[in-house]
Amino acid sequence: VIARRMAESHRTTAPVTLTTEADATTFVEVRERLKETLAEALGFSLGYNDLLIKLAARALREFPYMNARLEGNPEEDGGAVIRHLAQVNVALAVDTERGLLVPVVREADRKGLVEIAREMRGLVERARVGKALPDELAGSTFTITNLGVYEVDAFTPIINLPETAILGVGRIKPRPAVVDGALCVRETMWLSLTFDHRLVDGAPAARFLQRIKQLVEEPYLMLA
Repeated sequence: VIARRMAESHRTTAPVTLTTEADATTFVEVRERLKETLAEALGFSLGYNDLLIKLAARALREFPYMNARLEGNPEEDGGAVIRHLAQVNVALAVDTERGLLVPVVREADRKGLVEIAREMRGLVERARVGKALPDELAGSTFTITNLGVYEVDAFTPIINLPETAILGVGRIKPRPAVVDGALCVRETMWLSLTFDHRLVDGAPAARFLQRIKQLVEEPYLMLA
């Protein structure tokens, strides 16, 4: 099934990948503070993916054209772009012994960070032991895939059909940077957005990626 879906995505979409480097210094600091503050309430450490799901959901609500799917046959009737205005369902690609699975946090834009973290932890655990329910692996409107743990910086993820786009997240790594004219070391992260050019043009997709970058660099904006 995984092989068929990957081949179908590669064959039927018009994929384009945009990459950008984000200053993740504040993102790392916020995660560390939240990890300490929420440790007792959660019973486990808050992960970067939990924050990424939250900020991606915020950006998808602001840019609904990225939270869409293509229906029909574009070659026959042109197809129709359907925007998911009611739901923002964010999936996370998870590596398991059974292959790549994508558990889904439904209505992620309406949930708090603690709720997302708890739900995602349960979804990932069930997916890895082969106990995920079919509904937990279906219905996503956007997917995140994070290869940072494998020391990957940037890559070209394959769109999870019938979604419009997928966000690839690279490792967080200290790198030299120039800030206010001075050379310093900052934590940086590469973001790779693959989108279907049949559904969205390059400039709108770039604006969405730019917003993702802004939320990574200034995560407190999620409270605005």
